[in-house]
Amino acid sequence: SSGINAEYGILADTNYGSCCVDEVAAQRLNTQAIIHFGHSCHARVLSLPTLFVYGREKVDVSHLVQSFHQTFTHCDSVIVELSPVYYHVRAELQASLTPGYSNVMIRRYVREQNTSHSIEVGSSCVPDPDEYAIFYVGSESLALTNCILTNGSRKVWSYFPSLKETRLESKNVNKLLIKRFSNIEKIKNSKIIGILVGTLGIKNFRSVIDRMKKVIKAADKKFYVVSIGKPNPPKLANFAEIGAFVLVGCPENSLLDCKEFYQPIATPYELEIACVDRPWQIDYISDCASLLESNYIEIPEHHESEDPAVRALEKFKSLDVATNFLNDRTWTGLEQRLGLDEPAVLKEGQKGIAGFYEEEEVCDSRMKN
Repeated sequence: SSGINAEYGILADTNYGSCCVDEVAAQRLNTQAIIHFGHSCHARVLSLPTLFVYGREKVDVSHLVQSFHQTFTHCDSVIVELSPVYYHVRAELQASLTPGYSNVMIRRYVREQNTSHSIEVGSSCVPDPDEYAIFYVGSESLALTNCILTNGSRKVWSYFPSLKETRLESKNVNKLLIKRFSNIEKIKNSKIIGILVGTLGIKNFRSVIDRMKKVIKAADKKFYVVSIGKPNPPKLANFAEIGAFVLVGCPENSLLDCKEFYQPIATPYELEIACVDRPWQIDYISDCASLLESNYIEIPEHHESEDPAVRALEKFKSLDVATNFLNDRTWTGLEQRLGLDEPAVLKEGQKGIAGFYEEEEVCDSRMKN
């Protein structure tokens, strides 16, 4: 800090995914810039200037190039996608592949956001023709799952640097899509949808939440907005009246495995398919922000009555759904017994730590030992 004449703080944890920039937590410290260390999902940051430091893991570039030659011919069109920890070999890999492959592009990542040196993800041109393959370099992760789903119409090959293995991933896309498609059917049968806030730092996340509200209203369903940080089964089990959840988050953290959860957790794309008849695409849409831009479709208007009495009745019905559910429960919580019992007498509690309280009989022996 003395070298740059600035104060700094370290954010050691995040309320949501570690791949996202926790801009909200940083703003509590009146931060003017952020340095993000580690893996990144490359989601757009709201406003603060951000520098990404991915880290570096070892990779045998010569073996990587050899595996690429064994997988593709010189006429193939290929996009190479490097996991952020292997991004440091991009220039060396580009130099090794350029002489023999004219239709190969190595995807560029954002290293800075909201600065004068910012660049966009994938700013290089896409190979021609459109039928290109994907060559992913990295370990098995949510980033790889997202890459497979969003390129359902293309062949996706993965190379694991630690194992030095190459395999075709496209054969697994049908299994992944079947799991996601089951969420759509469950949403159609649910009367109450929970909108899970899975981020507070991604650009346009509020607009996405507002759009999800309109989508749910258009399907004549009720919704609740729930913000609980990182979702887990015990947290969501407290909302038993909610039939399904839709998670508004980054592309990687939105694709949760719902095996351990009591309710399905869908993505905004799946919600629109279930509620407003959005056409199912072979290339899955995991980036919820794109639903507002390149993949935007019109939502049918949900017309509310101009009569104040009718509108009040509709609001009452939306509350009545959850109230009736709570009334039907066999256990509704601890009995309060307000005004029936005498107030308890306040007493001073014990002092110390769990292993050594003051005024205990063994206090002196412990001190001696």
